[in-house]
Amino acid sequence: MSPKTKAETATEKKPITRTVKKIGEPLASAKRLADATNSDQHHMAHVTKLALALFDKLTDLHGMGDRERLLLEVTAMLHDIGWSRTTDGGHHKHSRDMILEAELPGLTEDERMLCAQIARYHNKAEPDKSRHKGFAALKKKERAIVSWLAGILRAADGLDCTHRGAIRVGDCELAKKRLTISLAGRGGCDAEISGAEKKSLLLGRMVDRELVFRLCS
Repeated sequence: MSPKTKAETATEKKPITRTVKKIGEPLASAKRLADATNSDQHHMAHVTKLALALFDKLTDLHGMGDRERLLLEVTAMLHDIGWSRTTDGGHHKHSRDMILEAELPGLTEDERMLCAQIARYHNKAEPDKSRHKGFAALKKKERAIVSWLAGILRAADGLDCTHRGAIRVGDCELAKKRLTISLAGRGGCDAEISGAEKKSLLLGRMVDRELVFRLCS
């Protein structure tokens, strides 16, 4: 086999460059949008970190890949931007609307719609195709993606309900009827554990197991 020419080598590298650009563009756009809304950047950054850690730990259960991980990351960065439009509740729906209105280069229209739906379901009502037209309009696979990622985001948000950034996700232990998520924390973390338990019902249904959050010493 003859050695590869410089032109051939350069051609092989182009898809990698395009992939990095496709990932970087929506993240940069999401960061600009979050900055423009004067949102709690520390909280949203920590929730993003927690959500991605949970996504990675649960890969064998949800079976999703890099693209869905990107959608989770973008949505986590933007999940609370709706507070810039309200002070008395319903911020999750405002977050959905603002994502739908935003320009997020690097995402398709369908992907932006999924991000909007995930943001809508990070708080309050869970996805329900019998009651929510926007969710019902999605394809079956898309509804599964929204439910999984919203479930992960809800749990991550609960783990930082105090906005202290005190919790880190450790190992996940999978049993037949239980999923134990080990956590490391600083200071008393009772509020964070309670917040996660309250907001993890959807994730529990998606993994089809009881969720247990265990704070390790």
